[in-house]
Order: sequence, then C-alpha cells, then structure tokens
Amino acid sequence: MSYLLYFAIACILFHGANAFPQERVPKFTDYRARVIHTRRSVKIQLRSTPYTTCFRTRLRDTAIGGQLFAGHYVLGYWGCGTCIRVGIVDLLTGRAYASPYMVSSAQGVYKVKPNSRLLQVDDAEHDGAFYFLWTGRHLLPIYNGQVQRREPERMFKTCAEMARS
Repeated sequence: MSYLLYFAIACILFHGANAFPQERVPKFTDYRARVIHTRRSVKIQLRSTPYTTCFRTRLRDTAIGGQLFAGHYVLGYWGCGTCIRVGIVDLLTGRAYASPYMVSSAQGVYKVKPNSRLLQVDDAEHDGAFYFLWTGRHLLPIYNGQVQRREPERMFKTCAEMARS
C-alpha cells in the first residue's frame, strides 16, 4: 500500500512540474540574419562610439580574425584583467562597436552564428547562459524571452574620460 501511495505522490509532483511556466530559451533561428559575403579588409571607423577609439588595435584584430556574426559583422572579445569586452565590426561599412559594459566573466564561452543576430554567453561560473540581441548598433540583453529596450548601464569610462584622468 505504501508503494502505491508513494507512486501516486510522485506522479502528481512530476505532472505538476510541467504546469509551472518555464523560462523561454532563445534560439539562433529566432533572430535570423541574411548572410552577405564580404572581404575582411575594411577601414574601421574608430569614432563610431565613445568606446571604440581606445580599442583600435583590438577592433582591427577582430575585423581580421573575429567570428562571422549576424550576416556581415565579425565579433571578437578581449579581457582587461577582471572583465571581458565585446567588439563588433561591420564588414560593409567599417562601423565598430565596443561594449560599454561587461558581458561575462573571463570563464565565459561566446557562441554566435553567421546567419543569426543572437549572441549566447555560456558562463561556467554561474552555471547558465546569457543572451544578447545585436540590433546593428547595440547589444540588448534578453531576459525570459523578452528583448530589453536598452543596453545595461555602462560599467566603463569612455575613452575621453580615461584620457582626462
């Protein structure tokens, strides 16, 4: 009799677990991008954002050896000791982007696909993944399947602020 009772309780618990809403995990296919074949020799616009002039060497390295991303962009990342910055270069126009915030710890693994605007950051330190949508100008975080309207608050000084201090 007790086995039957335990079995009934287990069935109720497992059946009830499916009734709770689960977090929607973004997929690369949800954010498609048309792949445009380009050359990697592009003149980078170093004054694209307030954060790009400080990272001209890293952004040039990204343009040459970064991962193809979102159709005609390349993505690269670099550490500054305690954090990681993401850099993106448009291979058509040369427009550059350097994240004004930390995307993940140094243990993160970045995943992108040439035909998707989704950036997935697997963070081993926190046993999870973070997702960002590339709009062509900004990396917007995705929480519970919802794309946020703004980038997170900046965590770093702009290049002009660093030059003054």
